[in-house]
Amino acid sequence: MNGYLAYFQIGVFITYITLFTWRILYLRWHEGVRAISVSASSNRRRGFLTTCLIASLIAWFVIMISCILYPDSSFLPFPLGSRLIDSLHTEVVGVVLVALGFAFFISAWVRLGNFWRVGNREEENNELVTEGVYAISRNPIYLFFVLYLSGIFLINGTLIFLIFAAIVTLTLHYLTLEEEVFLTRVHGVVFDNYCAVTGRYITWLKIWPITWLRLNSKYPLRSE
Repeated sequence: MNGYLAYFQIGVFITYITLFTWRILYLRWHEGVRAISVSASSNRRRGFLTTCLIASLIAWFVIMISCILYPDSSFLPFPLGSRLIDSLHTEVVGVVLVALGFAFFISAWVRLGNFWRVGNREEENNELVTEGVYAISRNPIYLFFVLYLSGIFLINGTLIFLIFAAIVTLTLHYLTLEEEVFLTRVHGVVFDNYCAVTGRYITWLKIWPITWLRLNSKYPLRSE
């Protein structure tokens, strides 16, 4: 892995942390909103999944920095340091996935504005955001993590990054299911209608407008 890819990985991560921290501090000190919260009503499974996610991301970051400093991955026990793929093509694909995922994150970061939250609190009853990138994906920030970690694996090519990508993806999926239960309880039929037209992670028909137009002309929507 060349130096440019190392700087790219670190740069994206630092930018994410900077934006995330800035928004949390801004909401706390300028809007009087505690953006990070763990509700007492949160079930134990969600708390466990959240803890696993945070621990995995911290471990992943430490290993990513270590792999950049020691490219031979000699500090990792066999077979975790084994390089599964090693080609310029996969590195390019990895960069594209990371950039695409970061674009989803930036779009969500801008669209959410002061509605940004980490954790669910029913008493706040926040507005359901369905426009912008949220018209394409119901979980663009989770999609960012999946694309980002998958891209990091393709850039580095080692087994440990594939394991982290799989663990985080599965954890985020189950957290998504938990959040959908919460949103259904809070927003009811509004959230159900939103789910009917927007995919959990991606809405292909909205990405490929020609396909959407063909289906829409064949099965036109009816207004009541």
